[in-house]
Amino acid sequence: MSHSIDAGLQPERTSLSFVRTSLSIFGLGAACLRWFPLHSSIALIGLAVAGVLVASAAVCERRSRRRRMKRFAAESATPAIVTGAMLGTSVVLLSCIGLWILLR
Repeated sequence: MSHSIDAGLQPERTSLSFVRTSLSIFGLGAACLRWFPLHSSIALIGLAVAGVLVASAAVCERRSRRRRMKRFAAESATPAIVTGAMLGTSVVLLSCIGLWILLR
């Protein structure tokens, strides 16, 4: 029986999916500018914070990719909790801003 070792393709796919998700959330935030009232500083500050979180998640993912691939090859992989938390927080923040604008 031959035992094949993953040469790092799965972590690469995970990393690329984080980057795609980051770009999608960033695009959503940019598209939401159309409906955000420009005089509402709370909405614009929230959007800026979400943008910073998404950009930070993409940078964090890019910088940690090589280290995580080495860990994965050594079978000591750890989840990308920080990146996932930043993306999740940005989605929740954008949702709260959207609800705040709708209910206002």
